[in-house]
Amino acid sequence: MKDPRDRSPDGTELRQAFEDLTTVERWAEHVASGVHSHPYAAPESLEGPQLSVETRTEDGMHTVAGIVEWPPGDDAGVAVLDEAERAVLRSLVRSLLDLAGHESGAARTRVVLTPVGPRVTACQLDLD
Repeated sequence: MKDPRDRSPDGTELRQAFEDLTTVERWAEHVASGVHSHPYAAPESLEGPQLSVETRTEDGMHTVAGIVEWPPGDDAGVAVLDEAERAVLRSLVRSLLDLAGHESGAARTRVVLTPVGPRVTACQLDLD
């Protein structure tokens, strides 16, 4: 796992992480308040392998059911990741679901593996 300190000379990595968190927090507030329930979508296009992380949540406990390549297709299948990469993805998605206040139901979170680390590009919550 990467050291969380920003090593970019101009602070861009830390600034980008803060902007991402702020955007997701606003989305989560709208979902929780019932203003809208549409999926989260990142405002930008990111380069790198794309994955879909499928989860199931019961009583606020998030279980990762699978991590597959995205988009689905004839050649797509279970993503080949080492255990450290899987742990980072599980942590990222569970943190997002916690932040969104997701208490029960399925969720699908799309993540792009960028050169600076995984980035959430979309999330769809299926509320029970």
